[in-house]
Amino acid sequence: MEAPPLHDPARDLWIVPIRHHSPACAAHLERLLAAVAPKAVLIEGPLDFEPLIEQVCDPRTRAPVAIVALRDGARDSGNRRVVSYFPFCSHSPELIALQTAAAWGIPARLIDLPSTDPAMMPGGDEDTGARSLIGDETPFDVGDYVTALARELGCRDGNEVWDQLFESRIAEADWAGFFGDVGQYCACIRGAVSSDAMTRDGTLAREAQMRALIARHRAAIEGPIVVLVGGFHAAALIDPGCDKVVEPKPGAGRSYLVRYGMRQLDALAGYSAGLALPGFYERLWQARETGGKALALDIITGFAAHLRSTDLAPPSLPVVLNAVEQAERLAALRGRPFPARDDIIDAVRASFIKDEIPVGEVPLLAELRAWLTGSAIGDVPPSAGSPPLVEAVRDKARALGFTIADGERRTRELDIYRKPRHREASRLCHAMALIGSDFAQRTAGPDFRNDAGLDRLHEIWSVCWSPNVETRLIELSEVADTLTEALAAVLAEKLAKLSQQGRGRSAIAAIDLYAAACRAGLGEAADAVLDAVERHVLDDPELASLIAALTDLVLLRRSREVPAIADTTTLDRIMAAAWRRILVLLPELAYCGEDQLRPAIAALADLRGLIELARSSAAPLDLALFDEALARLGEAELDPMLAGAVTAFALTGGQIAPAALEQRLRGELASGYVEPADRLAFLGGVVTIARELLWTTPVIITALNDVVAGASEEAFVALLPHLRLALMPLDPRETDRLASEVADLIGADPNRLAVLVALPEDDFAANLALDRELHAILERDGLA
Repeated sequence: MEAPPLHDPARDLWIVPIRHHSPACAAHLERLLAAVAPKAVLIEGPLDFEPLIEQVCDPRTRAPVAIVALRDGARDSGNRRVVSYFPFCSHSPELIALQTAAAWGIPARLIDLPSTDPAMMPGGDEDTGARSLIGDETPFDVGDYVTALARELGCRDGNEVWDQLFESRIAEADWAGFFGDVGQYCACIRGAVSSDAMTRDGTLAREAQMRALIARHRAAIEGPIVVLVGGFHAAALIDPGCDKVVEPKPGAGRSYLVRYGMRQLDALAGYSAGLALPGFYERLWQARETGGKALALDIITGFAAHLRSTDLAPPSLPVVLNAVEQAERLAALRGRPFPARDDIIDAVRASFIKDEIPVGEVPLLAELRAWLTGSAIGDVPPSAGSPPLVEAVRDKARALGFTIADGERRTRELDIYRKPRHREASRLCHAMALIGSDFAQRTAGPDFRNDAGLDRLHEIWSVCWSPNVETRLIELSEVADTLTEALAAVLAEKLAKLSQQGRGRSAIAAIDLYAAACRAGLGEAADAVLDAVERHVLDDPELASLIAALTDLVLLRRSREVPAIADTTTLDRIMAAAWRRILVLLPELAYCGEDQLRPAIAALADLRGLIELARSSAAPLDLALFDEALARLGEAELDPMLAGAVTAFALTGGQIAPAALEQRLRGELASGYVEPADRLAFLGGVVTIARELLWTTPVIITALNDVVAGASEEAFVALLPHLRLALMPLDPRETDRLASEVADLIGADPNRLAVLVALPEDDFAANLALDRELHAILERDGLA
């Protein structure tokens, strides 16, 4: 492909092709601007962002920053807001152009489609992730032309090709030759992309807008104009065209200048423009005046110093110096004037790791990638006008000891029982998790919902203040000025969605939201959710859901000091309503179908756990009413397994004597059922509800032994799988105890029950290989 001309003398236009966030492009742009002395600069960027240029160029703005755009999602998309970014780092050519224009007092204009135009988001509203408004540069990495060129140059990927051809020239003086080569390179990449593909991804529509705005500004401004665009578009902008400008629609979207992070700029993390490991290119930009001569020394010694703050062993000084020497020699071997990114990574890998490098993740190399990515977050001036919600949460996070100055992920350990400030920090973490901000993930601590780990004094959180956090807060700022208001809005939205998701009558889903609101410290405002919770409880037709919901409420009430539930009046009323609802549904188990039998018995087992929890925590439930409901259920003609469960419940509650259980059990075991499973179904129900009866009611083991001992070999083989199923609730220790009890009963030696079988090493290895093969098959089929 022929390179597009850099200069159009007829219109006195300089079409400058760049790669976004390229230090070499930024450095040569500085030289071009100084030589051309333009009267205006036109930049590829959404037209509706022009009012924010002054904030971007404010001396108090410190990159990386981004303009974040919010627009309403399509009504049928299920996505209330669509979020997109236009980021700048210190070595973004766009930022250099804007800052230069501001310093020289010349106009700087944006010439792309408005951020709300459909062509700027070709994926549509079904793409709920935050997107970049800078063009997709995937063809620079995986296109046919780049792949062939990488093979020709001996490079491993498109990023190394770019470094080899262009970043290595950051210190050259010939800016015209540099941009001419960039234009040629990008024209070849464009030549490998079909016109249909460029229509689908919005490229052609965007280029029509750029041509129209170039023509508008050319007509209004005298003197040379520099047009700065992604190199992919440069060839399409030489022809003046006769396109019509697409103007921003008033009120179609909102945009803000926000702090951004180096990690969000990383191409390896999914960002569609720019270069991988942006922290490396930031250091290259800072070393541009020296031509990158000391770059390897600065990076490798800096990384070695960084390792001292981690759990990884830092290298000795001779190892560090050897790595620097290797990087420089690799660069010379590959024909580069200074070590590029891959030279430095290869040198560190070879020098810092002495053992054989495994196929999987290597902690030291993962740490190197993170360090070369960087964790810096920029800053914006007060004039950027962050919404009150953003400022309120920032202030609260700072006051509670959270670091928000960078995007580093940290571990925070909180003593939630003994330290009020830590309890407040925990509530902030829970609140930020509830609103979907990605600020904090809980990794350990007491689990009040599942009644587990309550002896743990600390919660452990993984926290990271990233630009995504502030973007979520900006989105919520349209309905809230405080975190409490934001929580209330999110809870109302989530409750409304329960009905849309087919869970409108699910008590457990509603209580999940209430519990989350309490943990987030919503306080009295959480009581507003209880009205909806009560409606869900009264409408819930599922016994299992109600039992789980009431269990959650009892646990929540018992630990009410931590989630800050001061007044339990409303909570107690809902618990009573849920309890009455459970007792109404309980007798209806008699009519459940065969396919619902096991879930029904599992619900009964959970109900027993709920009753024991209510007794131990003094929950305000009228447990005497349960005996009446259970008696009504027991009067019905029940399936044997359900009858066993009800009988076990009655025996543990003192409603019947052990003799009643013995009589029914012996009758079931000795009965003439056609199916062997039916003979053991009653026993299965008993064990599911109260397996401790095996030890407190010896007749169960005696009766079971009589059946097994009196069975023929054929009958025993038929009973065996169903016997295993009936005893499945037993854990390994209880299984051993049962075996010992039976051994004592028949006069056998319990010590001879366990037999060690020697397994040949070859058999063990073969079984391991078979296990791995089976796991791979399950993973392939999506079953692992």
